[in-house]
Amino acid sequence: MNQEVGAIMNYCYKRFPVKIYEKVIPEQFQVPSMYFPDAWVNTRNDTVSTFLKTYTLHIKVFHKDSGQAHDAAETIVDALSADRNIIQMVAEDGKPLDQYMRIKRAETRIADQGVATIVLTWDSAYWYNRDAQPSLDDINFSDGVIKREQD
Repeated sequence: MNQEVGAIMNYCYKRFPVKIYEKVIPEQFQVPSMYFPDAWVNTRNDTVSTFLKTYTLHIKVFHKDSGQAHDAAETIVDALSADRNIIQMVAEDGKPLDQYMRIKRAETRIADQGVATIVLTWDSAYWYNRDAQPSLDDINFSDGVIKREQD
């Protein structure tokens, strides 16, 4: 799981504190609860220095019936909207960091009997691999001539 999904889990749990499942849902799972599967990822070029990964996460919210599941999902998405779709990042131990992410799309829908889905989409930029560039410390500016110092 990446750090952004962890921050989303933390955010959702604070608004709907129930049992959370990550990898698999057991046959006898607790109701109400939430399930966070792996996010879908789409990668594309962004800038000359970065590429963009668009993540889509389908969170399942389980409750006694579909109406209650959808109400819980909508409560989470309404809180997110009221927070301008901004989620504070958290460290692995749950402590808040001075970093934030922005959800670009959030929706809810009834998925099955007693199940609602929250669909969240966000973008993250990552640096391309680059060749190492010489440091300015390796350049000699003496005598009005620029020379690279040799080891």
